[in-house]
Amino acid sequence: MYKNLIKSWIPNLTPNLMQEYGKKLGIFLNESETTILYQFIMKNYSEILEGNDKSLEELKTKLNPTLYKQLIKLYQENKIKYL
Repeated sequence: MYKNLIKSWIPNLTPNLMQEYGKKLGIFLNESETTILYQFIMKNYSEILEGNDKSLEELKTKLNPTLYKQLIKLYQENKIKYL
């Protein structure tokens, strides 16, 4: 159920929404990081929703280590709840 809801919502995702959501969680993204994450999500969301999180490794080389760890933690918390 959640997968279909997320898939239907993805086209509404914007970089600005990502930054605002991150702020609510205490994760502050600069413009470059936002662009990287937005492009990554748009390209890989269906793969990740199916439980294949290996593509997340791609972000490891593109983001600073602290941000990467925050995102992995957020992903793992949400994976338990929604996938």
